Amino acid sequence: MLTIPPLEELLPRAENRYVLSMFAARRARQLTDGARPLVESDTPNQVSLACEEIGSGAVVYREGKQDVSIPERPEIIAQREASRREAEAKRAEDMLEEQRRPSFRRQQREGSTFEKEGISAQEASLIAEQLVQFVTEQEAMEEEGQSSSEIDFTSFSESLEQQVSDDTDKNEEEA
Repeated sequence: MLTIPPLEELLPRAENRYVLSMFAARRARQLTDGARPLVESDTPNQVSLACEEIGSGAVVYREGKQDVSIPERPEIIAQREASRREAEAKRAEDMLEEQRRPSFRRQQREGSTFEKEGISAQEASLIAEQLVQFVTEQEAMEEEGQSSSEIDFTSFSESLEQQVSDDTDKNEEEA
């Protein structure tokens, strides 16, 4: 039961009892959500504190819908900011994990494809390098005017086989 301030003192500050109770309830909700109290009070009850603010004139009723900015307590602001940062960090971590998963799966698939064909990852890398070198040479020849309508893969295959056999010989010597 509200005794301080008396209800009779608060009634002139609103149109009627219903509006006064809604006004006090709204302010009490704001206080509960972290708004700073506008008057000094020892009461732990948010509704009583809201009524004391209304009675002192620190909070004023205005008819209609108002877009009001409510100053909040620093600890509430810090808590919201910390939770926002934590959520951002978690979201970034999840996105990074999602980006890693497909590439890991793709690497596993690629590795297993080469292994099915009996090609090691080192040999696959060597093949890719040789192919790039071969295509670069072909483009250089075309620019010099030695255009050929067909690409001669025979020389590419021969150079690749030669390099693979050289690497195999090196591996046997090391073992």
